[in-house]
Amino acid sequence: MQNTGLMLMAALLMLTLAGCAPLVVGGAAAVVADEVVEQDKGGDGLF
Repeated sequence: MQNTGLMLMAALLMLTLAGCAPLVVGGAAAVVADEVVEQDKGGDGLF
């Protein structure tokens, strides 16, 4: 019975992480773009 609970928790965690992946990737892209603008033009960047 305990293995079933662990498998269920692991599946739920995987689905949650897969759902958040676009947000994480989008946030990382925004940070990289801001850093590039800062290095290129100086100042505060995009944000």
